Amino acid sequence: MANKLKPCPFCGSEVQINFNIDFEPDGIRCDECHIIVRYPRIKPKAREPFGACMDAMAEAWNRRKVKRNA
Repeated sequence: MANKLKPCPFCGSEVQINFNIDFEPDGIRCDECHIIVRYPRIKPKAREPFGACMDAMAEAWNRRKVKRNA
């Protein structure tokens, strides 16, 4: 995975890619505050490198908008 994940927007801790029971990436997880953000539309495709799906999730996670207190 080429992209570094931004920290959790709730607690600021590091996050990691979460895998389902079939060992397919299915979201981003924070072990500190126990949230999981799922990306159901990002799935591994046939004959695609395994890391491509993880890169797509990292890009989606990193481009999220963060609300800031005014």
